[in-house]
Amino acid sequence: MKPLLPSLALVALTSAPAPEPSRLSQLVEANVLGTHAFQVALAKKEGKGDPACYSPGALTQAQLAALETHQAALMKADVRAVRAWAEGKDSSFDPRADLEPLLASGLTLSDTLPVNVFTRWLAGRTKAPRVQVRAIASLFQTNLEVERDGDRLQELFAFYAGLGLPVYLGQLGLPGTDEAFLAMGRELEGKSCPSPVGTNAAEWQIAARKNWNWGEKNLGIRDDKVLAGELLEEPDVKVLVPQITALPAQRIAVIGHSFTMQLHWSTPGAFVPIVTAVFARENPRVEFRQFQGGGLTSTRAMSRFYADVVAWKPQQVLLVVINRTDEDLENFRRLGRGLAEAGAKVLTFDDVHDPKGTANGLRDRELAVASGTGMTVIEVSPLLAAAPGRDRFLCLDGIHMTEPYHRLMAKEWLKILVGAREAALPKGH
Repeated sequence: MKPLLPSLALVALTSAPAPEPSRLSQLVEANVLGTHAFQVALAKKEGKGDPACYSPGALTQAQLAALETHQAALMKADVRAVRAWAEGKDSSFDPRADLEPLLASGLTLSDTLPVNVFTRWLAGRTKAPRVQVRAIASLFQTNLEVERDGDRLQELFAFYAGLGLPVYLGQLGLPGTDEAFLAMGRELEGKSCPSPVGTNAAEWQIAARKNWNWGEKNLGIRDDKVLAGELLEEPDVKVLVPQITALPAQRIAVIGHSFTMQLHWSTPGAFVPIVTAVFARENPRVEFRQFQGGGLTSTRAMSRFYADVVAWKPQQVLLVVINRTDEDLENFRRLGRGLAEAGAKVLTFDDVHDPKGTANGLRDRELAVASGTGMTVIEVSPLLAAAPGRDRFLCLDGIHMTEPYHRLMAKEWLKILVGAREAALPKGH
């Protein structure tokens, strides 16, 4: 079932009084300058970028770092107070603390910087006010620099949304298909100066997909909760509701890599958060907790999370970890044995189809370790291989998985949790 639009966030965007443009523009431009200061330092550190575009001017490295610190502090300000200030109302926000130092930085923004190239491209395809165009360009500016996906970029989404600004291309009426994003990338490719961020067609395409998916997530238009609601309306999940509601109170831990994480941009909802949202809605007595990290190996999981998971005392633990070395396999064994000795039922999948996951040469040994330590191995590989939507599983980065994959995985794990299927699939499936 599709979510009803406009969402509350979009209604708020269109019906709330528009903040006074000049102050709102100052806030956006301050972020553009803060991000640029960081990227100027990045260009020097990595030896990438046109010196004319990424010139520090008269600023020292310490002064550039101070500007980035001001931006970080601006993001942490009470956005309600910031919006009140932008609207000319009484407010506790003090622009002198962090806003004015950014605006007075003296940094120049070359016309061929990616943020300015994208501003012109977007302005030519929408009738939105410049401040709205510039806000989305600011998000793309940070988005292209992939190392800050999980922190500064998410802060920007929250800050701009709190100010009532649009945060993704769909709010300006642009199409949201990968094909449209690639066409955009081809138009933008070659227009920017050499930069410490990627600006070829494919990199612009990924930036647009990230912007779209994260925008919808941050506004609650399409996220794990929305997908959970949709799955609960599908016949094969709807029939499970009595079993979901009857499941006794318990704790379920997940130790997992990025395929289990809600933050990743590849899908509106990863399968673990989707199932978590199903239970939050239908049976909140079942409590979930994620212990997660990108590229999580068994070795890292053992050192980072094992003690905390045992201390939480879950009744079940799902392992979605990577094994690339003999050391990883030994730690996989230690995880399985230790968690079982602590009283948990330990589950893992036979294969989650991670292109950069467990090394092929270790797959059989991994399954042998799982069986030898008493783990329940959930067979999903044949289902993934035969799924009608399998050609749409892989996202644009060639590693992570899209919504169709996560919907299938959510259903299979949900069935296991409520006893609606065996761990092993019927022969010949």
